[in-house]
Amino acid sequence: MKTPLRSLSWPLALAAAALASAAVAGPRVTETADALARGDCELEAAASRESSSGTPAVRGLEAIIGCGVGGDTQLGMGWARATAAGLHADGVALLGKTTLVAPDAGRTGWAVAYSLLAVKAPGDSFKSEELSVSAVATRELLPGWLGHANLGFSHSRSGKQNSTVWSLGVESTDDLALAADVYGDDRGKPWVSAGVGYTLGGGVSASLSYALQLDRPRVRGVTLGAKLAF
Repeated sequence: MKTPLRSLSWPLALAAAALASAAVAGPRVTETADALARGDCELEAAASRESSSGTPAVRGLEAIIGCGVGGDTQLGMGWARATAAGLHADGVALLGKTTLVAPDAGRTGWAVAYSLLAVKAPGDSFKSEELSVSAVATRELLPGWLGHANLGFSHSRSGKQNSTVWSLGVESTDDLALAADVYGDDRGKPWVSAGVGYTLGGGVSASLSYALQLDRPRVRGVTLGAKLAF
């Protein structure tokens, strides 16, 4: 599940924002209940820009690699850099997901997703920042359409606070995929997002998404992503 960029203290949140999401390079924000099969891997990369009235725009670069390791579990590592007003912050993450019940036609899939994030503020060293655990559900809503739901817990070290995080999303399963999500936490108004992705072949896909936080001042974000499955 993707953590809203400005939900943590700036600049520590800058690089940590997208690393909690295994779908960083896809049009969808909400995590799915299906883990990668053993030996299957995905490399994802994305570039993003967030802006709001009266504040500097935040530009981000993110990359995640994840592989199935058996036992219906995938593990991965991620890196991100975010830049604003001439300053930048870096983040690294350990990510994982374990499928408990595989999603299938007429059956809801269940999984547990977990992540540990560390961030490096300007002039500082890497420090543990956020631990999150979420329950994940996926179900076929209509032929060619999937629905996803996430509900979890997140602990911020710098903010010294716990948060309930959640997300609801739908997506199509065609080569030209459409997706929409609403997501957030218990400390602010939610975000809404919409995206489109296209499978190019050879395990390569690309996506474009737009997100808006329903708070004032409005925060708007655009993300361009690419993914290689191998």
